[in-house]
Amino acid sequence: MKEDGAMDFIRARGEEQKKIRIQQIVDAAAMLYEEVGYDKVTFSQIGRKLSFSRLNLYNYYHCKEDIFLTLLLQDRGKMVEDARRTFSGAVTDRDAFCHAWASLMLRHQRMLSLFSITNTVILRDASSEMHRRFRSEMSQTTDKLISLVQELFPAFTPEQALLFLECESSYALTLYPASLEYKNSQHIEIFPDAGRGTRNFVSLYVPFLKVLLKGLEK
Repeated sequence: MKEDGAMDFIRARGEEQKKIRIQQIVDAAAMLYEEVGYDKVTFSQIGRKLSFSRLNLYNYYHCKEDIFLTLLLQDRGKMVEDARRTFSGAVTDRDAFCHAWASLMLRHQRMLSLFSITNTVILRDASSEMHRRFRSEMSQTTDKLISLVQELFPAFTPEQALLFLECESSYALTLYPASLEYKNSQHIEIFPDAGRGTRNFVSLYVPFLKVLLKGLEK
């Protein structure tokens, strides 16, 4: 008998079926992440979600970290596709662009959340094979974003476009875990009367983007 919320899972017998099973595993991990958060998700829980034994799960992944890196790569790919749909042509209104880019980031909050712990938590116990794949595919998606940024800012060199992406993402990944959006999503108590309080993501991210662009456009 399957536990509540368990997903149907049958061992794959071909490459196409294997891809389907891998996606089911990633989807199960994503569901558990939303339910209990990254720290509380275990390899065994993912297997139970699929009514699949831990041993058989090893046929597809070595550890939960590899599963979450796959999920993160998928989220990153969706963000790049979203960016392509959202932006086209040279930017004529910098303020509007900055707000639109901030909105883009907030449409992919799971990506921001997982990215913020990738180097300090997830990669620490990931397999070398998956780590290498992650770096390689991340580089490919970054190349796509570099191309997009150069379309938006034609005067930018590839190096300037990359610098924009590195700076904006570094700030976003620092800012997001301390934002109202993240704390509300994780049900973390907020104390507005203690210290300077917690602010929303856009109010801090947009001014940073404006300063960054001004510096790069000199």
